Amino acid sequence: MNWPEVRAWRREARQKLLAARAAIALSVREDLSRKLIERLRPVLNDRPQPISFYWPIKAEPDLKPLMRALDAAGVRVCLPVAIKLGEPLTFRPWTKGTRMERGLWDIPIPADPAEVEPRTLIAPIVGYDEAGYRLGYGGGFFDRTLAKFGDAAAIGIGTSMFRLPTIHPQPHDIRMAAIVTEAGIAGGDAVSPASAVCYLDESDPRYAGFDTPDETAARLAGLIGRLPPERRGLLDYALWRLGAEAKEAAPTADSPTALLGQALPRVRDDAVHAALSALRSSLTAA
Repeated sequence: MNWPEVRAWRREARQKLLAARAAIALSVREDLSRKLIERLRPVLNDRPQPISFYWPIKAEPDLKPLMRALDAAGVRVCLPVAIKLGEPLTFRPWTKGTRMERGLWDIPIPADPAEVEPRTLIAPIVGYDEAGYRLGYGGGFFDRTLAKFGDAAAIGIGTSMFRLPTIHPQPHDIRMAAIVTEAGIAGGDAVSPASAVCYLDESDPRYAGFDTPDETAARLAGLIGRLPPERRGLLDYALWRLGAEAKEAAPTADSPTALLGQALPRVRDDAVHAALSALRSSLTAA
């Protein structure tokens, strides 16, 4: 792909992923955030300080409980401040009692203009790939910031359902030191070498009882037109991720949660499985 093609692909991918993230029920997002914090806290042990976090927007994982815990433990925490478009982020110290004000895009920022230089940066991600590259919002804030603080370690934060085969990295993209999700640590320095022989991966997926992408899409067709509008983004993302189109199926007596229960054991791709699991949980959330 050339850069215009990559840019168009990223625009479409970003739209699909953000719509899917917004479609996750609040209680399910909260559970994902709790699991992510459990994975992230050990990663931050002995990391150089200050550690920059972020104030969650657009259904991002909420790390504020971890910020408060680290602050109480004496860890220096800071938050990013966007000054204007096209400029790297600056950072201001944060503690539990810090007075906040509205910054660019109404994102809360520390009111005290004193600045610090982070040594570890927590970067929220829209999507990521196993090579450790992050798909962000497209504004370039974090890429410019990471270039400015070149020797600071950057840790991407997101959810496993938004793992992509590749984001088609370009020369300006900066690889994360690690990417932490609720499922574990991936990408960057955390990549583990694969086994030299993996016969299951080389076999026909149906040998292990998995559906092909087209078969999974056909199973999911029974959901089309039957989901609450606020959950549809998860289905759209799963179908896009499968690279398959699904047409509305004939009426069935099975409920959407029952159809998902039938499909999930036969989904091979972990990211698609996580997205469909989040959809099922969101449909049954109080």
